[in-house]
Amino acid sequence: MSRSTRLSTAAHIMMYLSWNEGDRVRIDDIAISAKANPSRLRQLCSLLAQAGFIRSFKGAKGGIELAIPPEQISLYDLCLAIDDLNFFALTPHDANRKCPIGATIGSILDRLYQDYNNIFTEYLRATSVMDLLEMSNEENAAALAGKTA
Repeated sequence: MSRSTRLSTAAHIMMYLSWNEGDRVRIDDIAISAKANPSRLRQLCSLLAQAGFIRSFKGAKGGIELAIPPEQISLYDLCLAIDDLNFFALTPHDANRKCPIGATIGSILDRLYQDYNNIFTEYLRATSVMDLLEMSNEENAAALAGKTA
């Protein structure tokens, strides 16, 4: 079973750009920060650019930058842009319908997962990229305070 890391990676890209707001950033620099393959980041950046969240520039002074302020981009917006909205999903194969558990597990979990997805969607809509950056700043400040104490 694998879990998608697309949202986490897209959030990392957007936070990095927010942290460097006003500057063009190279994808290779984000790749170092995220410890991710630059080609994977380029794929996500293409989707984020199509959604209008970032701008891409070619050439010697090329790179990517935010196209809109980070407080205007929710995590739900990122999910839409990268097509990663199924947070909880059933297995792709059917269970044994002759088994009492197999006969009911799909419909039971489907109802629960729909509820979970709705709750999670509302949480994502209420959380912006700027919120993530502020949380990061708070954690970094607390870590620094702990080192100097």
